[in-house]
Amino acid sequence: MGASRLRQAQVSTLGAVFLALLLSLCSQPSKAQEISGLQKDVIHGGYALSKNGKISVSRNLEKTFIPASTIKLITSLAALKVLGPDYRFTTRLFFDTEQNLYIQGSGDPFLVSEKVTSIAKLVAEQGITEIRNLILDDSDFAPEGDIVDGSANSQNPYDANCSALGVNFNTLPLRVIHNSKVSSPEPQTPYLPLMGRIGKGLQNGHHRVNISAFPDQGSLSNTLRYCGELFQVTLRQQGVKMTGEIKQGKIPPETLPLLQYVAPETVSDLVRSCLLSSSNFMANQLYLAIGSARYGVPATWKKSQMTVNAFIRDHLHLRENQVTMVEGSGLSSKNRISPEAMIKVLESFKPYASLIPLKYGVRMKSGTLTDVYCYAGYFNSGQTLNPFVILLNQKANRRDQVLTALYHL
Repeated sequence: MGASRLRQAQVSTLGAVFLALLLSLCSQPSKAQEISGLQKDVIHGGYALSKNGKISVSRNLEKTFIPASTIKLITSLAALKVLGPDYRFTTRLFFDTEQNLYIQGSGDPFLVSEKVTSIAKLVAEQGITEIRNLILDDSDFAPEGDIVDGSANSQNPYDANCSALGVNFNTLPLRVIHNSKVSSPEPQTPYLPLMGRIGKGLQNGHHRVNISAFPDQGSLSNTLRYCGELFQVTLRQQGVKMTGEIKQGKIPPETLPLLQYVAPETVSDLVRSCLLSSSNFMANQLYLAIGSARYGVPATWKKSQMTVNAFIRDHLHLRENQVTMVEGSGLSSKNRISPEAMIKVLESFKPYASLIPLKYGVRMKSGTLTDVYCYAGYFNSGQTLNPFVILLNQKANRRDQVLTALYHL
């Protein structure tokens, strides 16, 4: 899944829900009617709207709720501030005297098939036509427990694990035909042996699965096997033959560097894509990278929690009872934030507001879990951005109705 596909994933504003919302915006109900509607729609939750730096209307302003993916705004802001908007991830390659090729990852959230092809071409341009073993170094990340809090480790792509050397968001594309024939549905991603092994247990059709949900085979995790097989096949396509095995290992100190691949995307680019696609994988890759930037490698959840909590306290000036954040994507139901705190996040996010996607013509981030329905973003008033937040932790999804009401207030 390449960058162009993610850019095309932006939600259309021509849908039926948008048209219904547009009609409602034209009706201009009274303020009293909107306030009355808000009381009915918000069964368990909170909201706030800020105008000219002051809260103009709110409910449960200081009470905390599960934010789901709206918490990605904090992760994104921390990445922009701690890593820097122009920071780029790097993948390093080494070649030793025994013709072993080493690949060392640094957690690039967007190491997709197209990039692997670019790296393979660079290897071939070095005059290398044969390698012995392909040795993968993923030691820059060492999260305590592979599965992020809140993940069910299901086959769904949104449950994919993080890693320093993960390709295609650690999700595998598959096409299964006649219950046995397995192929790749993507022209940029070649058929891999891992596809055949995993695909045989799936129903006919197109799939994109979390590779960690399936049993590992041998000494390699599915994450590293996927990465290694993709590099092996892609290198072969560029005329570089491998005679040995795919292995996991660290770079020996005396090994000479071969090349360094600097990602074309900046952190600003990654934040834009992450918020648009609401990628849990990308958000937590950034979250882990924030921790290692502050405390050094390997990245761990604890280092990231300490770094992001310090950012919340020192930069956003928020207290522990206003925000609880255990991971960066919003998967965890342990994450909490108050409407008041999210308004402060949005005030700080204003210089980067253009990175937040448009939905219904409004620049905002949505968040959804079971019985959790949230929005956080800005209403435009000329050149002024008025932050708003809707945090509903209830069975009834009334966030669009609350959004409409807040728009009129």
